[in-house]
Amino acid sequence: MSDLVKVLKGEISRIGRKEARVSLAPVRKSTLRLKNAVADINKRLAKLEIENARLLAVVKTLQKQQPAVAPEVAEKARITAKGVRSLRRKLSLTRDDFALLIGASPQAVFLWEHKEGPLKLRSQTASALLSVRDIGAREAKARLAMMAPKKVAPAEKAKTKK
Repeated sequence: MSDLVKVLKGEISRIGRKEARVSLAPVRKSTLRLKNAVADINKRLAKLEIENARLLAVVKTLQKQQPAVAPEVAEKARITAKGVRSLRRKLSLTRDDFALLIGASPQAVFLWEHKEGPLKLRSQTASALLSVRDIGAREAKARLAMMAPKKVAPAEKAKTKK
């Protein structure tokens, strides 16, 4: 009789394990998907943190490179549309690149170039414009290269969209 009890107990536990495995299968699948999603997010976060650190370093170097123009000098300087046009041509930059270098929008640069008389600019914008007056085309392009975001390969774009 004890053998029958052991066999019956073994059979009940086997059937119970089988039923538990069947009922937990969807939960295991969703858990596995979630673990993979978290791993992907952690990878993307690590990449973004590295990119953020690189951009912060670029900003710090740019701030060190750009000589600060005193606000009094920026207010007294006469900045005209002709001066902005000639400066952009001297640096051989497109409107977009020039705007990125100054810290303004391309539309603002367009308006500056087509306005009549002296321009009324904010002191920060005027000082940025005056600090760019002293650099050459090579240095301007070097600064733009440092400011430009790192280009992502098409294969990496596809990975990040998933």
